[in-house]
Amino acid sequence: MRLLQNLLHRRIGLVVLTLCVSVVSIGVSLWWNAQLSRIINTVSTGGAAAARTVVTACATLLLSAGLNHALGLCSGWTCETLAHDLRLGYARHFAALDAQAAAALNAGEALSALQNEINDVSGFLRANLFSIVDDLIRFLGTFAWLLWLNPLLTLTANLPVVLLMGYTVVSSRIIGRAAAQSQQANLRMNGFADTLVTVFPVLRLFDAAPLLCTRYGAALTAWEAAGIREERVRARLMSLSALLSCTPLLLLFWLGGAQVIRGTMSLGVLYVFINLSGNVSGVMMNIPGRIAQFRRFAANMQRLAPRVSVVKP
Repeated sequence: MRLLQNLLHRRIGLVVLTLCVSVVSIGVSLWWNAQLSRIINTVSTGGAAAARTVVTACATLLLSAGLNHALGLCSGWTCETLAHDLRLGYARHFAALDAQAAAALNAGEALSALQNEINDVSGFLRANLFSIVDDLIRFLGTFAWLLWLNPLLTLTANLPVVLLMGYTVVSSRIIGRAAAQSQQANLRMNGFADTLVTVFPVLRLFDAAPLLCTRYGAALTAWEAAGIREERVRARLMSLSALLSCTPLLLLFWLGGAQVIRGTMSLGVLYVFINLSGNVSGVMMNIPGRIAQFRRFAANMQRLAPRVSVVKP
């Protein structure tokens, strides 16, 4: 992942700005939930929320929405800049080659990297890189705050998450292997396409077109089968992960509801637990797919590393 480190270091200012906005955003979100909890407790006891409390809550909600918009802008800007640096570094590498090295290039592999690896990496940067980091920040911040509010309910309701994490580790390896097989099949198909381009002038001379078409069709079929197999494995494992992720929410209703009935916890605090449960269990639910995507991204970055020249800032 040396290439990713170089890209991030080149744009360290934008990366730090995005991370800071993410941290402030989760802080404001937790503050909004704390104010909402107090309002719910006041209303549930028959009282009326003060005007100042309502105005403060509304201002916090607007601030949270503004920070979420700013986070989207910063992360989008940063990721697009990283993708631009990657494409520029790829072009810079080939521009620096001498005539002998350029003549020895495999056109099929170079075209495959441009059309597949770079597109996959750019798509991951735009859609997942800072989304994964933001999910991690939200998970840690939310879990720490809920643990401070009610340690017993937090630990008990999220105990199944430990089992879910073990499941996600195993399932992510299975998904990762399926993704690697799909990538290898794609690479073989592109290599065969380059062979067809190379020997095209002599196909008619030796009447080899039917044979090569059959071989290319077999390579294409193998790639399609590997891609379908990858999607099926991912769908099955993530479906079970989604089912298991509902367990913490059910435990919240059961244990939290019992504490509210006994009077050991307020209704507002229970609402906060339910409202923020997605920041904990939701992250767990998405882990298998995220890890598989990151492994595929890491494999693409490893293949691109020798062909990308990143200029130090």
